[in-house]
Amino acid sequence: MTQCPKCKSTDVITDLTVQASGDLPPFVIVSEPAPADKPFIWIAKSERSYFTANVCGACGYTEFYATNHKGLLEGHKNGYKNKSIQPQP
Repeated sequence: MTQCPKCKSTDVITDLTVQASGDLPPFVIVSEPAPADKPFIWIAKSERSYFTANVCGACGYTEFYATNHKGLLEGHKNGYKNKSIQPQP
């Protein structure tokens, strides 16, 4: 995004690393589901992606980009699922 799609400004800051307050930046992960006849020792295959962001300096419009979009798509095509994390009360 060299031009903001919202306000058309060219004051766009690109390729910013999206960070969080924990040890790791935010990420998404897709993992293969466990087979019905899961062996005693089994480790799910998975794909993970972090994010970069582009931010418009004029209006604040922000776009996020997955750094491993191809891996996520391949995992999705192979039936990998994303597990939702329920917040603790």
